[in-house]
Order: sequence, then C-alpha cells, then structure tokens
Amino acid sequence: MARSYGMFRAKCGHEGCTEFARYEAGTRKHYLDLSLRYGNGKWRCVRHSQPDEVLSSTNTKLVNELRVIVDDGHSYWGKERASSGFKHGPGFKAFAEDFPEGTVLRITAEIVPAPSRNALDKERG
Repeated sequence: MARSYGMFRAKCGHEGCTEFARYEAGTRKHYLDLSLRYGNGKWRCVRHSQPDEVLSSTNTKLVNELRVIVDDGHSYWGKERASSGFKHGPGFKAFAEDFPEGTVLRITAEIVPAPSRNALDKERG
C-alpha cells in the first residue's frame, strides 16, 4: 500500500481566526499544489468564506430551497442546474425521482435561543 507524502496544514487567513484545515497530500507535487493554493493565509474557514451561511446570534434562521430539475430524462435536485438525485439531512431524505418537475424542497435551519434567566424567573413566579 502506498504511503502518503504528508499532511498539509492551512490556517485561516482572517486576522485573529484560529481555525485550520488539514489536507493529506499523496505526493510531493500535491503537497506543493496545496501550499500554493492554501498557504500564506489564502485558505479561509467557513465562518470567513461563507459568512451568510453560518448561523449565529444575529443570523438565527436560514432557508435553502432546491427544486426538481429534469435533465436528460432524469430528475435531480438543484437551484439553477441539476445537482443530485438524492438529498438528505437531519431527519429527512428525498429522492428527486419521487416528485414532479418544479417541486420545491425547502430546508430550514433555525436557532432557538435558550430562555434568559429573567424569563425563567418570571415563569416561576
């Protein structure tokens, strides 16, 4: 079995962020390619590369919609173009072929904050 060349560790280039990613390089060339692509602060963590998709105390609800798109006689989920015939997440699984073209799959993620101490005290009376 071939051995891996080594691990490449990329730190998020956003000032003050401590997130990092590890990539396994199979060859020296792959390691150098990773270094060119992600080294010297070029890599960004999800929080800094896709901030609109990160739930937070100020962004408590995200809604994503996919629709059934028929392409070459097969049904797929997608936004503007066909992506995958099967989507799944916590508590759901959906095959695009089970629905007519144009059907919308709406996926919602919402943060429900814990009740504050004052609200608990009022509730108890």
